[in-house]
Amino acid sequence: MKKEELQAIIFDLDGVIADTIHLYYRANKKVADQLNVSFSEELNQRLQGISRMRTVELIAAQGNVHLTVEQKEELAYEKNKHYQALIREITEDHLLPGIKMLLEDCKKQGIKMGIASSSSNANTVIDALGIRSFFDCIVDVRKIKKGKPDPEIFLTAADQLKVKPDACVAIEDGEAGIKAINQTDMVSIGVGKYLREEDVNFRVYSTTDLHVKTIKEVFEKARKGTDYNSAYTKN
Repeated sequence: MKKEELQAIIFDLDGVIADTIHLYYRANKKVADQLNVSFSEELNQRLQGISRMRTVELIAAQGNVHLTVEQKEELAYEKNKHYQALIREITEDHLLPGIKMLLEDCKKQGIKMGIASSSSNANTVIDALGIRSFFDCIVDVRKIKKGKPDPEIFLTAADQLKVKPDACVAIEDGEAGIKAINQTDMVSIGVGKYLREEDVNFRVYSTTDLHVKTIKEVFEKARKGTDYNSAYTKN
């Protein structure tokens, strides 16, 4: 197989496949409200891919609130408990636009697919969305020693897929995830308006712009050392 040929796509879950960012917002804002700290959608996006404990620490830091380890653990536990209650209502309707078709096309073309999510609830969400059969691996975050922005979870996914990192594209919506991908030989694709275009090989504002043809072109141009100039519409 040629080096320039795409063999696998590794996906983040929340904000890339699953329309769950608003649920994270509600769970995170509850923490912020308890600490009497202001919270925004932009801050919520920056927290994507970060562990629960670190999320609590960063929310507290917004208001210069100092917490003990025990307080952080309690808030992290309550945050996850609240989020778990919210995701009980998830159905296939919570797939982001265009994702089902993308997964189907990748499957048809023999492109391996993996999930590299920092969420310990990933399997629950994947089953609720009805998409488990598309994936060749789902990394168990509980077995990952270092979370994003460390690249361990993406390298683990490539290893489980039995594909070299330089034959992979990884798709993320979070800043921590992009930093992790960029420490590997993978090609990075970012989703959403909060990511900087210069930090990724390619960026889209909406998952509707994620197509196998485009992803392959981005991968091939990145491997040849040339830029991919997209013509997507900014929303």
